Amino acid sequence: MAKDLSHFIQSEFGVTFKQANIYRLLHQLGFSWITTRSRHPKQSEAVQEAFKKLPNGSDP
Repeated sequence: MAKDLSHFIQSEFGVTFKQANIYRLLHQLGFSWITTRSRHPKQSEAVQEAFKKLPNGSDP
Protein backbone atom coordinates (compact mmCIF):
# COMPACT_ATOMS: atom_id res chain seq x y z
CA MET A 1 0.00 0.00 0.00
CA ALA A 2 2.73 2.49 0.93
CA LYS A 3 4.55 1.75 -2.30
CA ASP A 4 1.45 2.58 -4.35
CA LEU A 5 0.78 5.69 -2.28
CA SER A 6 4.40 6.79 -2.71
CA HIS A 7 4.09 6.48 -6.50
CA PHE A 8 0.83 8.45 -6.45
CA ILE A 9 2.33 11.26 -4.34
CA GLN A 10 5.37 11.42 -6.61
CA SER A 11 3.28 11.55 -9.81
CA GLU A 12 0.77 14.09 -8.46
CA PHE A 13 3.01 16.37 -6.42
CA GLY A 14 6.57 15.60 -7.54
CA VAL A 15 7.63 14.74 -3.98
CA THR A 16 9.39 11.50 -3.03
CA PHE A 17 8.84 9.78 0.31
CA LYS A 18 10.37 6.60 1.70
CA GLN A 19 7.95 3.84 2.67
CA ALA A 20 8.56 4.30 6.42
CA ASN A 21 7.72 8.00 6.11
CA ILE A 22 4.49 7.21 4.26
CA TYR A 23 3.34 5.06 7.21
CA ARG A 24 4.43 7.77 9.66
CA LEU A 25 2.48 10.43 7.76
CA LEU A 26 -0.61 8.23 7.58
CA HIS A 27 -0.40 7.64 11.34
CA GLN A 28 -0.11 11.39 11.97
CA LEU A 29 -3.23 11.92 9.85
CA GLY A 30 -5.15 9.42 11.99
CA PHE A 31 -4.96 6.41 9.71
CA SER A 32 -3.87 2.97 10.88
CA TRP A 33 -2.60 -0.11 9.07
CA ILE A 34 -5.13 -2.94 9.44
CA THR A 35 -4.73 -6.31 7.77
CA THR A 36 -6.87 -9.40 7.67
CA ARG A 37 -5.91 -12.52 9.55
CA SER A 38 -4.07 -14.95 7.32
CA ARG A 39 -5.63 -18.33 6.55
CA HIS A 40 -3.89 -21.66 6.67
CA PRO A 41 -3.72 -23.24 3.18
CA LYS A 42 -5.21 -26.52 4.49
CA GLN A 43 -8.07 -24.80 6.32
CA SER A 44 -11.44 -26.48 5.80
CA GLU A 45 -14.79 -24.66 6.10
CA ALA A 46 -16.63 -27.99 6.59
CA VAL A 47 -14.41 -28.94 9.56
CA GLN A 48 -14.93 -25.52 11.13
CA GLU A 49 -18.70 -25.73 10.79
CA ALA A 50 -18.70 -29.23 12.31
CA PHE A 51 -16.59 -27.95 15.23
CA LYS A 52 -19.07 -25.12 15.87
CA LYS A 53 -21.85 -27.70 16.30
CA LEU A 54 -20.02 -29.68 19.04
CA PRO A 55 -21.43 -29.22 22.55
CA ASN A 56 -19.06 -27.15 24.69
CA GLY A 57 -20.19 -28.04 28.21
CA SER A 58 -22.05 -24.77 28.83
CA ASP A 59 -24.88 -25.69 26.47
CA PRO A 60 -28.14 -26.72 28.19
